[in-house]
Amino acid sequence: MTTQETVDALLKLAEIATACVWPVTLLLVLYLFRAAIRAFLPELARRLQRAEIAGTTLEFSEIAVDALQEAIETGAQEYKDEPEKLASFVRNQVSKLTAVRAFASPEAQPRLKRRIILWVDDNPMNNVYESNLLKRLGADVYPVRSTQEALAFLEQNPCDLVISDLSRVEGEREKPEAGYELLDALNRRDQQVPLIFYTGQAARMNKKRIRAAHGAADHPSQLIDLTMRALQAGPRGEE
Repeated sequence: MTTQETVDALLKLAEIATACVWPVTLLLVLYLFRAAIRAFLPELARRLQRAEIAGTTLEFSEIAVDALQEAIETGAQEYKDEPEKLASFVRNQVSKLTAVRAFASPEAQPRLKRRIILWVDDNPMNNVYESNLLKRLGADVYPVRSTQEALAFLEQNPCDLVISDLSRVEGEREKPEAGYELLDALNRRDQQVPLIFYTGQAARMNKKRIRAAHGAADHPSQLIDLTMRALQAGPRGEE
């Protein structure tokens, strides 16, 4: 197979990922080309900046496509021996690219320079694309897996924003209210740091318990919007 044919096959992955032909076709594509994915990602990313997906021509900014490229590279390494998990991961990342349309224009330049974001999630792979996108927009993103790690980080480092899931496993125990507990702990600190919940349970969260949060999102575009609004002032020390 030529380089061009490989790139075309990988580009087809984007269309498959947003269509209903799932999971068999996408799994087959990823299984056949999993060794080539990383090698041809730069060309794939270039062509995805203007791609026809499901019959519609979409244009994406370099920032958004580069974030996708890095996410898929991470997934290809993490799931290199698990094509089914890689298929699910890539499909999810491509769908996020098509969802975050706010950065499809030239004005999408790095706007979060030197902003420090602490991301609390027991499964950081859930947020690879979003994290890469925030980094491309200029932020420094630090992932931790538990409330304890988050509070320890905050004791030693400045921070402009905390992003947290709601339920997570901490100390080998399922804690369905871990995010609420983190928010309560942040509110008890002398130095306030805004928190955004990023969870598939956003619509079902206890409104009273998240009143002190900056917001809750279950979609990449919502998260980016809330983050931009939370960090619209300058970095700490420049407000």
